[in-house]
Amino acid sequence: MGGSFLEALTERQRRRLIDLARHVDHPAGSNLANQSDPVPPVLILQTGFVKALRTAQGDTPPMIVDLFGAGDVLGLEDCLIGGSSHLAYVATKPVRVLEVPQKAFRRFLHDHKHAMSAAAEALAFRLRRRDAALGFAPAKVRSRLTAFLARLQVVYGIPGEDGVVIDVGLNHADLASAIGASAASVTSEMVKLKNEGYLTTGYKTIHVKKQLREDGPPLFPAPAGTRRISQMKLRRRELSRASAEAPAV
Repeated sequence: MGGSFLEALTERQRRRLIDLARHVDHPAGSNLANQSDPVPPVLILQTGFVKALRTAQGDTPPMIVDLFGAGDVLGLEDCLIGGSSHLAYVATKPVRVLEVPQKAFRRFLHDHKHAMSAAAEALAFRLRRRDAALGFAPAKVRSRLTAFLARLQVVYGIPGEDGVVIDVGLNHADLASAIGASAASVTSEMVKLKNEGYLTTGYKTIHVKKQLREDGPPLFPAPAGTRRISQMKLRRRELSRASAEAPAV
């Protein structure tokens, strides 16, 4: 799919969907939906960024499981099964959304096969990205962090003359939550990446100066030089004794 869900629709379908919806603006830090909301609306993000959080148990801190940008559809999974919200959504930057009641959006998809296909394709792409992220779960903090930043750089980065700017409203605590690490360890690795010349940081922004790759540096630090271990030298008498005691072939 080359563009967003809305771009994949026909002009007639877009007008119909907009008739069913309303535009809503949210400031940074506001909750767009809570986990377990009974009938959450479908939100089509038009501007800004939203982090999706999931709490495993009532007494555990929420973990960031995804990040949404302009063109993305929030609550699509819940709409397709007609269930409650399985995620909470918090704006990391000021956002404008097209809010569609869940039942109305589901009827719209059932009435327009092309729209249903576009929604399924958008969901499939997002699930593939989530699966790729889960593949780094057993890796060290540096690998998980660099892989996450590399994806942000590719999907939401703003190219410039001297690098790529990631301006999605995430702080170090958010990065730690997204990769399942402590804030202290993420801060430590960010300092290393800055000292190595890969990036600089500002207020909730990251300026990538050198290419971050999931399949190469700096996922793993450069290996230290190989240390040669000298072999043990046998004295001439011991060597002769060993040869004499060796069985004949």
